[in-house]
Amino acid sequence: MGILAYLGWIKKLWSMVVEIVKLIEDTIPDDGAGKEKLVAFDIMLKSAIEKSDDIDAEFDLLQPVAHDIVKAVVTLFNATGLFNKK
Repeated sequence: MGILAYLGWIKKLWSMVVEIVKLIEDTIPDDGAGKEKLVAFDIMLKSAIEKSDDIDAEFDLLQPVAHDIVKAVVTLFNATGLFNKK
């Protein structure tokens, strides 16, 4: 896979991860439920990948990258105040 193709699916994955993280945080705002939120994230990501026409990679390939993006997104949202820690 070329670098531009890789960056293309990272961009798509980033957008998908942000939306899933926001949905989960809106639904389960509990700070102590990180493990449960990650399980819910994986279920939603797998479903989204299976239904997506524009991401042609397998869940097992994308999951580790998606988890890195989740960490970055949550850290960014916490630092900017988008997620309010209790």
